[in-house]
Formats: sequence, structure tokens, C-alpha cells
Amino acid sequence: MYVRIHYLIISLMVMLLVSCQEKRAQRFEREAREFTETNCPQQMDAMTCLDSMVYVPDEQGGELIQYYSLKLTSEQRAEMMNKLGEINDVNLRIVRNSIPFTKYREAGVSFTFIYRDATVGDKIVEYHFAKEDYE
Repeated sequence: MYVRIHYLIISLMVMLLVSCQEKRAQRFEREAREFTETNCPQQMDAMTCLDSMVYVPDEQGGELIQYYSLKLTSEQRAEMMNKLGEINDVNLRIVRNSIPFTKYREAGVSFTFIYRDATVGDKIVEYHFAKEDYE
């Protein structure tokens, strides 16, 4: 599931290299919007869909938010709830090691991964990583 995120984010990296004249926050906003328009929704695996990516600027560097929907049976949801720490660790490794996230890390951007239930729409879990978490 998370390996495929790297391939999707690579296209975001290409967009990062294209723009030189825009301010960083404007560029991040545009690239996230364009990524969403061209790549979302993107089925990551049998249960996980990347619905959108949004960049929200602020004085501390901004926040890159990725929204996922999960199609889970009640058994799968219960199993997932028992593995929230492992999923947190995987997402943090992605933030720390993903080449497409390099520019965001250098800018001090926070990363948020929000997982919702595809059937009822309620939030299952949210992971947030500030600059202090991934340095």
C-alpha cells in the first residue's frame, strides 16, 4: 500500500521541479491541487484509496494533507485498530525517506494522513507529523 504512494508522489516531485517563479506556498498549493486533479481518486490496494492531497499554508511552513478512504469489513477495521502504532511508524518512515517529500521537509512542512471509512465517511484515524517528528 505505502510503496505505491512513492510512485504517485514522484509525479508530484516532477511538478515541483517545473515551477521556479512561484512562491513556495503557492507552488505547493498548486501542485497538490494538480496532483489531486490528475491522480485522484487512486486505488492504492484492495482496501485503500487516495482521495486527495491538499497543501494548507501557514507561518510555520504549512501542512500537506493526504486523505484516504478505506473499504473495511468490521473484522478488518478491528484488526487495523490493533495496528495503529505500526501504521504510524510506516507513515513516519514515508515522510522521512520519500524523495518526493524532500522539498516539503526542507520547507518545514507538516504532514497529515487522514483515513476515513469509505462506507459511512467517519474518520478512522489521523496521523500528523511536524518538523520535529521527522528530523
